[in-house]
Amino acid sequence: WALRQSKGLVTISIIGNPQPAAIGFVDRTLFRDYCYPKNGGNNTSSCGVGIGAKGVGVTIVNCYGDDLWKLGLPPSAKQCEEGGSLNPLTGGTYDNGNYGNAGFVDGKYVYRILQQVEEDESDSVEEENASEDEANNNEDTACEETANKMKDLNVADGSEDNGKEEIANNEVEPDHDDILVTAFFTSLLQILVNKTPLPIPVSTYYAKHLMDAVSATGPKLDLKQTAYKKIGPFLLDMAAEGVIELGASKDGKDKCATLSGIVKNHPDLVAFKKKWKAENGAMTTSQDKAIKKAVVDLFIVPRHIADNLQLDKDEVMAINAKTEERRGTGFLTKKECNAIIENYIEKEGLKDPKGKGKVLVNGPLCDAIYRISKKNKTPDQEQEYPTSVKRKDLIEKFFNKMEKGYALVEMPGSRIVRIGRGQPPSVNIEVENRQGNKRKFLTRIRGMEEYGIDGKSLSNDVSHRFACSASVETNPVGRPALKKNCVEIVFQGRLDVELTALLTGDENMSTHGGAKNSDYNLPKSVINVSLRKGIPAK
Repeated sequence: WALRQSKGLVTISIIGNPQPAAIGFVDRTLFRDYCYPKNGGNNTSSCGVGIGAKGVGVTIVNCYGDDLWKLGLPPSAKQCEEGGSLNPLTGGTYDNGNYGNAGFVDGKYVYRILQQVEEDESDSVEEENASEDEANNNEDTACEETANKMKDLNVADGSEDNGKEEIANNEVEPDHDDILVTAFFTSLLQILVNKTPLPIPVSTYYAKHLMDAVSATGPKLDLKQTAYKKIGPFLLDMAAEGVIELGASKDGKDKCATLSGIVKNHPDLVAFKKKWKAENGAMTTSQDKAIKKAVVDLFIVPRHIADNLQLDKDEVMAINAKTEERRGTGFLTKKECNAIIENYIEKEGLKDPKGKGKVLVNGPLCDAIYRISKKNKTPDQEQEYPTSVKRKDLIEKFFNKMEKGYALVEMPGSRIVRIGRGQPPSVNIEVENRQGNKRKFLTRIRGMEEYGIDGKSLSNDVSHRFACSASVETNPVGRPALKKNCVEIVFQGRLDVELTALLTGDENMSTHGGAKNSDYNLPKSVINVSLRKGIPAK
């Protein structure tokens, strides 16, 4: 984001010398691929722009010692004494051969300036630095004072070391056992409040519940620093005290395979709940804080239209968008896209004085909107351009030329979860007959991972809600291939209406009680239900 805001402008420094040696612009191709990845996703390319990056093409526009750089600097150290500014980071002056950078010697060589010097070597280093300054630079008193500042920054003397050691000794290490217990009871309360179906695998509980319950503002939990070392022994201890109930694996070897129950009236849990309420306020139900998702249509102005109409680049790139996620991406809302064409009409004075509600069509508009492409044009077809059209028709034609995009938004708050080109990914629900039996059905569902829903968790949830058997397939035979880390769930029975009601959170769609109290709340527009041949519509 920082690189995008600077429009590709970067500084170049040498490791160990924080003073930049030059500035320039990143190669356009790299800048586009790094800051504007395809489909609006996160950049996953191996190349990056930052410390340690290799193979980054940069066009140098300014560096130490060139004429442009010297224009804004005091020409001599004397003027620095009279009110000019020395380089506070490196102690260099602007006429001593290093252009203000103590590590940039004679404008040719760059040396490290941040080096830790041991106590017994500090005196000799100071003497060497002083002699070098007198022999090579012959700097005046101002330079010596600046050099002393650098010694204070870069050389740690004995008194500073002692002070740091005392501070380090006085720091209290976090109690990871206490952090673990607090996160454990907090996660149990959250499971009860959100009505998370049990049992759940211990691995899922640890990753999605226990670790999420660790305070974001406090110290992080390190299990290896606790007395238990691992999550299994801790949960077995809590089960022995009667706080939770654990389930064994199918073969019986692992006694801590699943978290199967929570003892709500356990004294320790009740006491922690009272303390937690006092610190965090009254608990709210999952319905009170339910977050719904919505899909918003976005538009992208094609480059040839923006160039033909000479549109404002900031407006086209959505620089002033309300949400930070859209700024500089080129994804426009319908209102913003409409404002662009309206501003163009007013700017060019295209309002038709002879026709009410009509606008004139100039040359750029004809080329950008009304010209037929060579692919769609027949050999004998003659191109005719209108001279005046209704404003409504022109705006509609303009929108038809826009590239389509979408944004997945969490409500309330209008937080953009995902943004991309084309249509949003769909959750596909398909109903088919089971083994040729017209009275029995199978319901398949795939694509829920695109919206952060774990396939196995959904399978267990639906099985409990609708009392049906389910199987999770990672490589279904005779079916379209799945994306990486995605699954297809197969339920016995016809559950297309029930699944739609559950995923969208619309309880009125189904009379089944299992569809109530849903935590998914997906947009209805992303649910795609298809019935195979022979399946009657409800």
